[in-house]
Amino acid sequence: MARVRVENDYHEFYRILAADGEESSGRKVFATMKDAFMLALGFGVAKLQRTPLGASREIFQDTVLRPGDWDVIKAAVVAEDENQLQLLEDVEQLIRIAEEYANTGIRMLHDMYLSAQPEESLAAGLLNLYLDREETKL
Repeated sequence: MARVRVENDYHEFYRILAADGEESSGRKVFATMKDAFMLALGFGVAKLQRTPLGASREIFQDTVLRPGDWDVIKAAVVAEDENQLQLLEDVEQLIRIAEEYANTGIRMLHDMYLSAQPEESLAAGLLNLYLDREETKL
């Protein structure tokens, strides 16, 4: 059983995303830290950038990953390097790669969160900031 870890500096942000959402209202953005991790992973993969973890802590065990989650993680590995197919059976390596992509993604999400407007809900603010960034690319 593998443990999925995040950098200590971003653990609190994962907790906010999964537990508190907006601290004043108690609304969640995600049901679990795993869900927040998967979004962060997607952002990191979209940027095609992995950031190795510094000091870190566990947020969940790999047993909570569903088949669809594993598919996303495996797709990220294949997209990075089609010659790395042997990694698809190595759970520890898959988790390490996912952690590094998520580490990039959570930094991006955190930056978006910090620049959100105070009157916006956390979820709406993150979505609007992401959409604004995508529009500037067009």
